[in-house]
This record gives sequence, C-alpha cells and structure tokens, in this order.
Amino acid sequence: MPTITNFELVERLLVATDKGKIDWQPTARADEFTASFGGKWTLVLRQDWLASPSEGTYRLDFKNAEGEILVRGEEKDDQRVPALYEMARRHALSIDEALADLLNEIDRPSN
Repeated sequence: MPTITNFELVERLLVATDKGKIDWQPTARADEFTASFGGKWTLVLRQDWLASPSEGTYRLDFKNAEGEILVRGEEKDDQRVPALYEMARRHALSIDEALADLLNEIDRPSN
C-alpha cells in the first residue's frame, strides 16, 4: 500500500482550498478553522500565539470520528501550513466577499 506523505496531504489541501472544494468553517476557538468530510474525518487548522501577536505557530490536525489525531502537520515541518491556514481563514470568514463589497461601496458614485 502506498504511503501518503504529509507533504502530499498539504499540497492536496492547498489545491482543493484554492478551488473552493473545502468548506472551511470557524470554530468556537479564536484562530481555528475546521472542515469535515463524510462524518468520518475532520481537518483542524489553528494558529497558536506564542509570546506576542507577531510570534505564532501554525498546526494542521487530521482527525478520525473519535477525535484521535491521525496526522499532525506543523509550520516547522512544512512552511506551507501558514499559507493553508490563511486560505482557510479567508474562506471561513468570507473575507473576499467582504472586500468585494467594501470596494463596491468605495467605487459607488456619491450623491
């Protein structure tokens, strides 16, 4: 059976997130986003703040239905995890839609 690497997992998640194929949602925890698949698998992306707001670390957990972590990817192991986090955050918070609305308001002719 072929071994799927963490590198491949992050790559596939980046592509799928970019194409809008993953429905990332915010969790009750600040700076954490999740996506579920078929009631069997859950992805959790989070940013943990260290000493200051400019010092954070990013983590991706792949969990089964029982909540057990099957795979953990961290920024120190894969420098693409922060980019995946930012893509998921933008999707979950509908940031691109909010920015488009803001720009439409700015471009609207004044009365």
